[in-house]
Amino acid sequence: MKPHISVCIPVYQGASTLAATLRSVLASECADFEVVIRDNGSTDGTGDVIAGFDDPRIRSIRSEETLPLPANWCATVEQARGELIKVVCADDLIRPDCLASQATLMEDPTLALVACRRDFIDGNGNVLTRNAGLPGLLGRHGVSEVARVAVRFGINPVGEPACVMFRRRDYDAIGGFDGAIVFAMDIDAWLRILTRGDMIGQPEAHAAFRMWTESFSSSHNRQQLGEHLRFLKQVANDPRYEIPTVLRHLAPAAAHVSWHAWSARQWLWGRRSTSHAG
Repeated sequence: MKPHISVCIPVYQGASTLAATLRSVLASECADFEVVIRDNGSTDGTGDVIAGFDDPRIRSIRSEETLPLPANWCATVEQARGELIKVVCADDLIRPDCLASQATLMEDPTLALVACRRDFIDGNGNVLTRNAGLPGLLGRHGVSEVARVAVRFGINPVGEPACVMFRRRDYDAIGGFDGAIVFAMDIDAWLRILTRGDMIGQPEAHAAFRMWTESFSSSHNRQQLGEHLRFLKQVANDPRYEIPTVLRHLAPAAAHVSWHAWSARQWLWGRRSTSHAG
């Protein structure tokens, strides 16, 4: 019998954090879910971590070939059997009530996506910031509202995959994650999924996003900034999102400001993590 929810965990070299991620998922209060892990050719003992969990809800796929990050995400979701999908990166956490609360909201057929706020944590699990995210997006919103917030603030206002739940059929209909847009791959997918229904933004922090030196999101460089600017320009000029002219003109400046603000926040978090370690 197919599970109602598939929690998809694409992982590469995740031995140091995967156990905590798995424990958080397996502690979920919702009973009808599976955990799909795809090990993308790790050589750091990730396979041993997975083998240490004896739980029938876990399905593990091992690839000897290391695919690009977007391809691994897509290949992991491809293995999912559930109607509802949540992707959780192998260094993030979800709260015990996350799956149940989001699945209940997704019973509304006019919704395409549910997103929650999240806490930011450091490499040791210390909380850096509580209840962050979804600026102006609590409650119900359509795709144009979400896209306008993204362009206005130059950010991903919906949140990382651990914050989000969506339907497999909508994911398949939009063609899945776009590997040509790596840094903005998640918000690009969320906006395209939201062309098929509305979003509910939850005020609770049902997830935790880990900020540490090994995470993909912690590295900011000019190449990523260039990709981010190109993506926001595409959103601003896409007629599906109905972005006002003034926001289209302000988009590049907003993206630069948010980019540098994010870097400054990471620097402050790094100092705070160092003080916790001391």
